[in-house]
Amino acid sequence: MLPGSYIDYKLLKKKVKHYAQQDEVDGQNREYVLRDFSLMLDEQIEKIVLFLLKHQGQLATRLSGLADHADEYLSHGPNHDSIVELRDAYREVGRDLLRLLFFVEMNAIGLRKILKKFDKRLGYKFTSYYVKTRANHPYSQLRQVFKHVGISAVVGSITRNLADLQDVDRRYVSIYDHPNIHISVFVCKFLRFARSFKSVKCHFRP
Repeated sequence: MLPGSYIDYKLLKKKVKHYAQQDEVDGQNREYVLRDFSLMLDEQIEKIVLFLLKHQGQLATRLSGLADHADEYLSHGPNHDSIVELRDAYREVGRDLLRLLFFVEMNAIGLRKILKKFDKRLGYKFTSYYVKTRANHPYSQLRQVFKHVGISAVVGSITRNLADLQDVDRRYVSIYDHPNIHISVFVCKFLRFARSFKSVKCHFRP
């Protein structure tokens, strides 16, 4: 991931230190501080969201292309070499998705840390204010980071297509008709684990 796409923790930490120093010297207008720091966080989170959406779109484009290749390769019956090639390509998309999950996780950790530092240094309940005002707003960028819709869709596509490639003789209709079917592909298990891990680790409590 590009360094500039991550939350600028050093900048935010420096800003919190500035607020604290000013508060000690001559006091700070509470509303101004909340508004100013909220704006900075909004801009940082928007940067993360746009980066995330861009890369989700790239993964979706690759999956769409693989689906076209699969139709072409398998239109005349199963071919071992083609199946192996497609499986490897889907696994590579899976590995790139895991990198994207790591990106989200690192940014979530940075965001939690700076919110905690702000509350500790200034004595405000800023975390509660910020999360409550952003979590359920329809245009909230914070909400987009933790909604997981795009990532879940990519996980589902990879899982379904790898299951189809594993079962080229079509012994079952689809994973949706047989949700308990065993898929002996490690990357699918790991993707499901990573998605669940992200859902837990990125959870905020106002």
